[in-house]
Amino acid sequence: MKLNWIIFVTGWMSFRAVGSGLFLFWIFTENERSAPSEWIIPFVGDFFIGITALFLVYFIYKKPSAVLWGILLAWNFVGLFDLYEAITTSILVPYEPIPELGLNDFGVKSVLTLNSIIHISAIYLLFQSRIKSYFNL
Repeated sequence: MKLNWIIFVTGWMSFRAVGSGLFLFWIFTENERSAPSEWIIPFVGDFFIGITALFLVYFIYKKPSAVLWGILLAWNFVGLFDLYEAITTSILVPYEPIPELGLNDFGVKSVLTLNSIIHISAIYLLFQSRIKSYFNL
């Protein structure tokens, strides 16, 4: 179950690439819904985390190793740091990209907080003995 949660969490983060890709596109095309320029760095971080997520899921299934465990640990910390930066940005420069779908200021902060908690849970599970043994540690 713990390994399945880590796989789910890693795969779940791929959605960050979809959302941030759309928001970055809006910024670069100067769409009326585009975010303020302060949001570019959090969006680029989200895009990186999201793009690499599916590759990591594949390697968790096919090639578990101590190196992959370290990469997953670092990847989760980078993702968590990016979310912290996005939460800080959302406080300083609020952004309501799609209020019709609930992505108003409260919705954005809720999604960022939920994803942060999910990352923290994955980091915690990576240190469990059964997970470490799966990765040959």
